Amino acid sequence: MKILAMDTSSVNATVALSDNNRIMGEYTVSNDRAHSQIIMPMLDELLRHCSVQIKEVDVFAVALGPGSFTGLRIGIAAMKTLAQALNKPIIGISSLDAVAASFFATDKIICPIFDARRNDVYNAVYFGDKKLVADRIVDFDELLIEMSEKDVIFAGDAVLKYADKIKSFDKPNWHIAPGSLLMQRASTLAAIAYDRALNGDYDNLFEVSPIYIRLPQAEREYNLAHGIAIN
Repeated sequence: MKILAMDTSSVNATVALSDNNRIMGEYTVSNDRAHSQIIMPMLDELLRHCSVQIKEVDVFAVALGPGSFTGLRIGIAAMKTLAQALNKPIIGISSLDAVAASFFATDKIICPIFDARRNDVYNAVYFGDKKLVADRIVDFDELLIEMSEKDVIFAGDAVLKYADKIKSFDKPNWHIAPGSLLMQRASTLAAIAYDRALNGDYDNLFEVSPIYIRLPQAEREYNLAHGIAIN
């Protein structure tokens, strides 16, 4: 079973190809170039180096966010188009779930954090194979209070922004993930999708959509201008 996975929810643009849960290849780029410029060339290059044609892919997996609104739209639109054109199943996965899954063999709380601006972070909380707190947006300072007595690993792109604040608390029970596990990786996405595919747990192509949590800025401004309540 060949799975092609893509995550464009953060500054990382990342694609991976697996075959029966063996990673055949992975391509990750983290820079200031727009995902729309690089993600499809990356995908083509990955398939070429793995000597796999796109029609040989059995399942498409894509990160749903939360994260960059523009990035999410690019990745999800690309994978939905490929899945529909080739009549193949698709699996959408929370980006927070994908980061947490990298820490499968730890007895610590996993606390991925993605930057949501205004001192807010997108977050969920995990222990072992259990998701203790669902995807949410939370004030970062409130999250630190919530985690103050827990043995925690922080991961995700917001760690780059808040690392000094995390360290300033001098909590021996707080840990920052190493660079190799800090950010989203499509190979982890592919591994989650493989387990779901074995159980036939696919998503409806037409219902796969981004996990925004917070409305995009343009929509928030429109709602404010027209007196529409914002949750």
